[in-house]
Amino acid sequence: MSVWSRLLQISGRWLPPRHGFVFDEELQGSLQELAEREARPPNAVAADLLSFALEERLAGEAYLRCWHDLTAREQQVVALLCQDYSTRQIAARLVISPETVKSHLRKALRKFGLRNKTQLRQALAGWDFREWGG
Repeated sequence: MSVWSRLLQISGRWLPPRHGFVFDEELQGSLQELAEREARPPNAVAADLLSFALEERLAGEAYLRCWHDLTAREQQVVALLCQDYSTRQIAARLVISPETVKSHLRKALRKFGLRNKTQLRQALAGWDFREWGG
C-alpha cells in the first residue's frame, strides 16, 4: 500500500483503488470554502493539507519513538515540564535536586534532537500528560 493510501486509510477516507478517493459532502464543502478564501484551486489546497498531515503524522511517530527511548524518570520529568511545571517544582515533586532535573532534561532533549525546553513543549503540545499528575 502506498504512503498516500495509508494516510487516506488512517483518516478514514480511503477506498479500494478501483473506487478512488472520495470526499464526503462536509469535507468537500470545507475544502471548497478554504480554497475560495485562499483563491487557490481545491486540488492544490487538498494536496497541501495532505502533505502537512503526513508530515505531522511522521513527526508524531518519530517523537513517540523518542519517548520510548527515555528512561522512566526522564519521562516523568518531561511530562511534568509539558504541564508547565518549573525545574524547581519538578524537583520538589519528584524529591530530586533541580540539578538532577536539568540533567534528565538535557538527556531528553538530546534524545528528541531538540535544543531547549520550549521546543520540547511545542513538539509534545498535543500530548495528554494528565496521568502524570498534573
